[in-house]
Amino acid sequence: MGKKIVVVRQKPKVDLSRYEEELNKQQLEVVKHNKGESLVIAGAGSGKTRALTYKVAYLIDSGADPRSILLVTFTKKAAEEMIRRVEELSGSKAKQIIAGTFHHIANLALHKYGKSVNLENNFSILDRSDQNQLMKLIIAKSVPKDNVKRYPKAKQMINIHSYRINWAITLKEAINSTFPQYGDMEKELDGLIRRFMASKHDSNQLDFDDLLLYYLQFLNDENASKKYRESIKHVLVDEYQDVNSIQSRIVDQLAFESESFTVVGDDAQSIYRFRGADFHHMLEFPDRYPNTSQYKLEINYRSTSEILNLANASINFNKKQFKKNLMPTRPSGEIPQVCECGNLFDEAELLCQMILNFRDEEIPLHEQAVLFRSGYHKLILEQELIRNNIPYEVRAGLKFFEKAHIKDLMAMLTIIVNPLDIIQWIRVLSMHKGISNAGGAKIIDAFPKGSNYLEEFVKAELPVVLKGKRIRQEGIKNLHNLQDFYHNNIFDKKSNSIKDSKKLRDLPNLMMKAIKYMEPLIKEKYNKEEESKIQDRVNDLKELINFIAKYKDLDAFLKDILTQYDIKGEKINEEYDDKEEKPLVLTTIHQAKGLEWKVVYVISLIEGRFPSAQSMNEIEEMEEERRLFYVAITRAKDYLYLTYPKWVRNWDGGDSITNVSILLKELQDKKVYEYAEIEFE
Repeated sequence: MGKKIVVVRQKPKVDLSRYEEELNKQQLEVVKHNKGESLVIAGAGSGKTRALTYKVAYLIDSGADPRSILLVTFTKKAAEEMIRRVEELSGSKAKQIIAGTFHHIANLALHKYGKSVNLENNFSILDRSDQNQLMKLIIAKSVPKDNVKRYPKAKQMINIHSYRINWAITLKEAINSTFPQYGDMEKELDGLIRRFMASKHDSNQLDFDDLLLYYLQFLNDENASKKYRESIKHVLVDEYQDVNSIQSRIVDQLAFESESFTVVGDDAQSIYRFRGADFHHMLEFPDRYPNTSQYKLEINYRSTSEILNLANASINFNKKQFKKNLMPTRPSGEIPQVCECGNLFDEAELLCQMILNFRDEEIPLHEQAVLFRSGYHKLILEQELIRNNIPYEVRAGLKFFEKAHIKDLMAMLTIIVNPLDIIQWIRVLSMHKGISNAGGAKIIDAFPKGSNYLEEFVKAELPVVLKGKRIRQEGIKNLHNLQDFYHNNIFDKKSNSIKDSKKLRDLPNLMMKAIKYMEPLIKEKYNKEEESKIQDRVNDLKELINFIAKYKDLDAFLKDILTQYDIKGEKINEEYDDKEEKPLVLTTIHQAKGLEWKVVYVISLIEGRFPSAQSMNEIEEMEEERRLFYVAITRAKDYLYLTYPKWVRNWDGGDSITNVSILLKELQDKKVYEYAEIEFE
C-alpha cells in the first residue's frame, strides 16, 4: 500500500467589498457570524430579509455546501423569495438549499425516512376540514346517539388535540385551556383521540400536526436521523418569535450538531399566540444557549421618524421584551393623526373622504390600507365604500385551497395517489347527486378492507356490489360517470390495474380532464348562484392547469399544495387588469404583518374593540394587544391615522359612550401624535 496523502482543501476567501457596500454595519455583523449560535433581533422595516439572504450567500461564498444549509420560513412565498435573492448573489447552486416551512421540510424528510417511524412514503395529508370529517366518523361510530350531546363536537375535539400537540401539554391541560366544560371527560376524549390516530395510521394519512410529530420523533431517534442531521451544517430560522413548542424542539434537534445556528425575529411583532406561537422561546434563547451572540437590526428603511417615534413609545410600555429603538433613514414627515368621530358612521364617512383625498393627491388606492382588530369592525365602512364607489379588497375570508370546489378537485386527485384515503373518497363520492356522506361510507365499506379501493371501484359492477346498501339508484347511475373518468385516465387496460401515480406524466392534461368532469357537477351544486360566480369557481380550477405543469408527479404536487400553500392561504396568481384601478386594502392586523402601505388607517381604537374585551384584565394578553398595535403602526410608510368613535350602538340596540383605547391614552404625554380637527359639512 502506497503512501497516504492528505489533501487539505482551502476554503475560498470571501470578497467582503460587495457585502460592505450593500449592507449597513448592523446587517454586516449578522452576515459575517458563521460559527455557533446567534440571535438576531430584527426590528420592523430593518431589512431582515436582506440580512438573512446575504447571510446564506456568505455561507455559500465561504465554501459551505448549499445542501448543508437549512432555512426555515413561515410561508412558501418567503422561502422562494429568499432563494431567488440568494441565487442572484451566489448563482444557481442556491437552489440546492433546503428551504421552506416547517411542514414542508418535515414532509421532505418523512418522504425519504418515513419508514424509520413506521410510515409509508405515499401518505396523504389531511387539512382541517378533512380532520373534522374523520373525527365526525369516529364519534358517530364510538358514541351512542342518545349520549352524543355530552361530547364535544368534532371541531372542538380537533382543537383540543391540536392545542395539546402544539403547546406540548397534557390532554387534561389542553381540555382545561380550551373547553373546560369537558374537564370530567378526559378518559372518554382520550379514547376518541386514540381511535382518531389509529384510523389515520390505518388509512396512511397524516394531518399537519402529525407531520411535525413524526418529524420530531424521527429527529429524536439518534440512530435513524444520524445521517440526516450530520448532513445539516447550518440552520437558519426566520420569524423565530412565532414558533410554537413543537417547532422549537424541532429546531433545537436540527441545530444540535450544526456548525452555525441562527434565529431571526422580532419579539415586538409576536401576535399569533392564539395559534400556539410563544415568543418566550425567543426571549429565553440566550439562556438555553449561553454562548449566543446577540445582534440588533434597528435601522428602519420604511417609515418616517414621526411614525417610528409613536411605535417606539408604544412598545416601550411592554415589560417582556428585548429593548430596541427603531431609527429612521427617511426624511421627517407628518406626525400621526388621531381622529375622534361621532359614531361608526361618521368614522366610515371620514375614512372614505381621506381615502379619496389621497387618491386625488396621486397616492393610489392600493397604496392605502385600513387595518382593524376584528373582522366585524369593517362592516359599516364597507357599506360606505360601496356608496362612494371605492373599489376595495378584503384580506380575509376563505383562502384559495380552502374553497370547497378546490378541495373537491384535490380529493379526486388524492385518491389516485392514496386509494386508502377514506375521507377523500367520501368527499369525491358525495359530490354526486344521490350520494350522501353516509352513503359514501357505505360504498367504501362494500370493498375489502385495506384493498386498493380505486381499483375495486373502477372494476366493480356497482348495482351488484351495492345491493342491499340502500344507495339511491340516481346515485349509482351518477357514479358510472366517475368510474368512466378513472377508467379512461388512469387505468392500464393491459395489466387490468390502476397505473402507478408516479408514472402519470401529462399532469396538465389529467388536471384539464378532471376539471372538465367537475364542471357540470359545480353548475349543479351551485345552481342558485349567479352565473358569474359559478364561472369564477370554474376559473379557480382552471388556474391550476398551468401550475401543475412544473411538478414531476402527482404526489409531489399534492404534498406541496397541502404542506405549503394551505397553511397561509397564499394564492397562486392574483392579478388585476391593467385598465382597472387596483383596490384599497381592508385587512385585519394579523393578516397585515409583513406588508406596508404609504397611508395606513387603524380604526375602532376603543376599549373592548382594540384592545379586545378579553385582554383588558390580563397583563400578558394586554402586552400582545400592544404588540398588535405596534405591528399596525409600523405598516405605515408616510401617513398614519388612528380613528375611533365617541358613541357605539350596543348589542341590545341602545347607544353608549366609548372609552378611548388605553393604547392611545397611555401615549397622551409622549407628544407622538396630534388630534386632527374634523368638521362635517
